[in-house]
Amino acid sequence: MYKFKIQKSLDYNKLIEQQKNGKMLKKHLKFPLWAEIKYDGNATVVKKEVNGLLTFITSGGHIYDNDQPTIFHKDKTLPIGVYICERVGIHGKLGDRVNCALRGPKGNQTAHRHKYIVHDFISLPDYEEGIGFTHFLARREFIGQNLDASNIADGKMIWGIEELEAYLKEVVSQGYEGLMLKDLDWYWKDTKSRTIECAKYKKRRTADLVCIGMVPGTGKYEGMIGSLILEDSQRRQVMVGSGLSDEQRASWHSYVGDVIEIEYEQIIDTYIQPTFIQVRQDKTVEEID
Repeated sequence: MYKFKIQKSLDYNKLIEQQKNGKMLKKHLKFPLWAEIKYDGNATVVKKEVNGLLTFITSGGHIYDNDQPTIFHKDKTLPIGVYICERVGIHGKLGDRVNCALRGPKGNQTAHRHKYIVHDFISLPDYEEGIGFTHFLARREFIGQNLDASNIADGKMIWGIEELEAYLKEVVSQGYEGLMLKDLDWYWKDTKSRTIECAKYKKRRTADLVCIGMVPGTGKYEGMIGSLILEDSQRRQVMVGSGLSDEQRASWHSYVGDVIEIEYEQIIDTYIQPTFIQVRQDKTVEEID
């Protein structure tokens, strides 16, 4: 298994929330910055080596094949190096991730007619070393000079917060998940640390569901509420613990029967990445989503 090297992205919404609570006050966006569309797909590393060998690696570190030629197979002139990509099924808009699953058992998987959208490029030596020495703006210019625009993550330079909010609203209205914000001077690292130099920014959807049960916590939450079992009007259920404060967990207040507002990424079979927001005292069970 390969080590999937990629710098994790900071959640800008969480940063804003932490700053409201007096934390992370030294981290701020630096304008101008590069904002590109955040596609709903699977992160992939594509390594092109000196002999032309292509290796496709999942975020879990598994190597896989493709059942048809990709942009990397077709364009023999692409430079040697590591391409950080999003593998999408059809269009990369919200909900498309279900179309880009690999087929077959791990270790022998195949991508089926998937597309690759490139959003970064790292030299082979830098990637193997785990640290880059080329800032993001130069990497972006390099991508633009060597790939067709249709294979590059769409984005633009942003000069201020109002322009950023307007662009986020635009891409969300087009059906995309949100934006990736990148500092022009960002130097890539293979690190678990999340920095403001590479941040994701999205407007999460909200829904009101009814609480039908509670699950006891374990580990550090032993003796507290672990999660709430919520249900919508279509009988879809989801367990939500993220967003509950320690005080709310410890109170053992019975939320059963309450209408609970959550944030979430998308709905597939259920609500993906749900977060508790608040109890809706102004809503009844008959008004849930």
